[in-house]
Amino acid sequence: MYYRPQEKRRSKFLTIVLYTLLLIMMGTLAFLLGIYTGYFNVEVPTLAERYAPTPTPTRSALLYISDGDLDFAEGKLKAAVEAYDKAIKIDPTIDVPYIRQSRILVYMRDTADALTQAEKAVLLNPTSPENLAYYCRALDWEGQYSAAYDACTCASEIDPTYAEAYAFLSEVFSDQGDWFSAREMAQQAIDTNFQSMDAHHNMGYAWEIQGRYADAIKFYENAITLAPKLAPNYISAGRAYYWQGDYETAEDRFKKAIKLSPYDPTGYYHLGRTYYTEGDFISAIDAFEQSVGVDPTFVSINPAGTSAWGYLGMTYYRRQNYESAIEFLPKAIDLAENKLLDRVREVQILTEIQTLTGPQYVPVLRGRFTKIDQADGAVISTQLQPVSYQSNLEENSLLSEGEGLTDEDQAIPSEDIEPEEEQLACVSAIVRSIQNQVIIPGLQNTELLTLTNSFSGTTGIATLDFADNSMTLVLNDVPQPKAAPYQVNVGLWPDRTESMGFVQPDGNQKISTQIQFDEKLVAPIDYYYTLGLSYANMDMCNEARPWLLEALDRDSSAYNPAWYGTRLCSISDTPPTPIPTFTPEPE
Repeated sequence: MYYRPQEKRRSKFLTIVLYTLLLIMMGTLAFLLGIYTGYFNVEVPTLAERYAPTPTPTRSALLYISDGDLDFAEGKLKAAVEAYDKAIKIDPTIDVPYIRQSRILVYMRDTADALTQAEKAVLLNPTSPENLAYYCRALDWEGQYSAAYDACTCASEIDPTYAEAYAFLSEVFSDQGDWFSAREMAQQAIDTNFQSMDAHHNMGYAWEIQGRYADAIKFYENAITLAPKLAPNYISAGRAYYWQGDYETAEDRFKKAIKLSPYDPTGYYHLGRTYYTEGDFISAIDAFEQSVGVDPTFVSINPAGTSAWGYLGMTYYRRQNYESAIEFLPKAIDLAENKLLDRVREVQILTEIQTLTGPQYVPVLRGRFTKIDQADGAVISTQLQPVSYQSNLEENSLLSEGEGLTDEDQAIPSEDIEPEEEQLACVSAIVRSIQNQVIIPGLQNTELLTLTNSFSGTTGIATLDFADNSMTLVLNDVPQPKAAPYQVNVGLWPDRTESMGFVQPDGNQKISTQIQFDEKLVAPIDYYYTLGLSYANMDMCNEARPWLLEALDRDSSAYNPAWYGTRLCSISDTPPTPIPTFTPEPE
């Protein structure tokens, strides 16, 4: 007899675990079989989706505004504009990125877009002194001095402590030649905020246009101290040093501007001009070639109409390289003469109405061009919008109802706020101007309403063609004029309006016409006689004669070097001076 070891019984817990695992395996197998047979529809992520970056929260508009402010402080103007663009795309109802983008676009010489962005900011927040002040500045750079004055004074009325309003008003006075008022406003800006870079810069500008370059340099250097990364401040200071004859310091300022903004042709242009004046022609040629490499269409406004192409031609002429001078000077002349289309800012369609003072032409459709600086062959278009008319009674009623106040402002008891009727009046007038609202005194409300409604359904588009210097105008649903035909006006920079003729709708109430711009601007006289002398020195008198005569036609004084060119060519090659003929009196 022996004993076998007693078998151990399996625990209930282990049995449950085994059955559970078996059920899970069977369920998994059934699920996989269902996927295989198509019973279950399961979307499997692709390889690209599997390794895609983890989604992150969208940045707020305020963060992009902060980025733009930092980029501007660092002198990165293009990056700042892009940052403000991102803020606008995220929240287009915030006025800050529009107005700060406008500030930078002025520095980038895109003044038409600067004005457009400033208008958007003013419409979003018309009582902001910052918006009104920089709107004033954009208007000034567009040559609309009267409107600029109104905007700056309105900004200073709303906030008398906002220094930039006085600084930009000083710039308006400077551009109009009112030196005393310019210095007075600039000093008021400095007294209001000594840390305002624009206040010091525009005081320097007020002194510069008077030829007081030593005084201008002092304030330009103050502006550099307050904004050491802003390239335009170095350009302004370098320009003053140049006119003072301190070429070495001028070169230093222009080189710093180039270092801060290497893709701006202005610094290279002024540096080359300084070298040219010093007689360092090799360095001048190098600087001018870099300028045209960055922007071959750049034309300076100080001195007006000059370009790197022109200075390249004159530099080669000074080096007696007449072949190269003949190559570059025609480009400079063509660039300066054919810039008229770049100055077109606005197109208006006007109709004749009867007022208490007699017949008067008033605008009924308006359109503004932006992105003006285009290469040859490009076209830009604008939609024409109807003009809205109001009477003086409507204006007064709007003001009395508190137009321009928010719900929160209207909720404040009247005894807690100071009366600001004049401020509201100036703000309201600016907003109406931006919104194409016009006041005609002396007309009844019914007449104004009829005038507004008559063109409410009219649509139109104006297209500028830079290839052939023309404008195409297409209008639809145009009512037949009651009296004279419609007049077409164009607004040009700076502050100039020209009539381009009259148009009449056809039987289908449609107007389609092409307007040619035959007017040419004037290039610097140096370009004409230098090109003529270059041909004359190469014994090419037939080619020299038109340019020499063009220079003499603009200035026939004995000091014109073109007279020397007429002596280089033989007398037979020079056309005779017309002799006046006797005309008998009519019988």
